Amino acid sequence: MGQYKPGHKDEEQKFDYFFILFFVIGFAVSTVNMYVIKIYADNVLSFLLIIFIFIIPGVVIGLKKRIWGYGYMFGFMIAGIPGIFWFDLFIGGYTVVVSFFLFIILWLIFWKTWRSISGIKVDE
Repeated sequence: MGQYKPGHKDEEQKFDYFFILFFVIGFAVSTVNMYVIKIYADNVLSFLLIIFIFIIPGVVIGLKKRIWGYGYMFGFMIAGIPGIFWFDLFIGGYTVVVSFFLFIILWLIFWKTWRSISGIKVDE
């Protein structure tokens, strides 16, 4: 990774077709997740399913290339906006808010921390 330079744009952060692909995949997965929540709304576990469906694929995709992970997460998050009208105000709003909250946590913990740690030089 090397030393981080202010104003430097990573090659890893350039938009490409895979960003759009993972955005669409995230949108579709989120829509299916909202449908599952609507069907099993009486089960609390259906509401917790969003955590696993958002975090695990987002981190795995992001390990390959961060911008692709962002695409999946943004697609998942944006799908909640039409979900407000398609499914329910609560389900769509819940998807947007929880996805945004989880994205901020993942962004702060993983991507910012890894960049900071990789910039540390160790003298042997």
